[in-house]
Amino acid sequence: MTHAERLELALIPMGAAAAWAMGARLPAAPGVGTLLLVGAVLLLLQGLLRDLWLLWRRRTAPTAGQPRRMACLCLESALGSTGVLAGLVVLGSGLPWRIVLPAWGWGLLVGSVLALGFTIKDLVIALRPLRLVRDHEHLNIVVGWR
Repeated sequence: MTHAERLELALIPMGAAAAWAMGARLPAAPGVGTLLLVGAVLLLLQGLLRDLWLLWRRRTAPTAGQPRRMACLCLESALGSTGVLAGLVVLGSGLPWRIVLPAWGWGLLVGSVLALGFTIKDLVIALRPLRLVRDHEHLNIVVGWR
């Protein structure tokens, strides 16, 4: 486990604790669409911050030759994008679905989403053939559809 991974792992409970502490200021009965949006955007933000860190770190490291070409999609981005779309659909539909969420529920939501993001950060959906692939360096992949 790298230093950055240990740091990210340590930040997960800190983020959950911060959400729990802010829970009294957050809605007590948010809609399902709102929760989907919050969770999906949090997942996408976590991936964005990790990717920006990797890109910044790569600036100082020597380049590793030619990037690979592959028809694929990052699982974290796919789940986050799907969650945003589902959240917008549920929110836009006007359905009155609400979930009563105590203050600790917000901490549980944030901690769960961040833990999920950490768990799936290296997974890529390869399209030909369709399968899940663990790739620590999937920033080096150039997406090609042929």
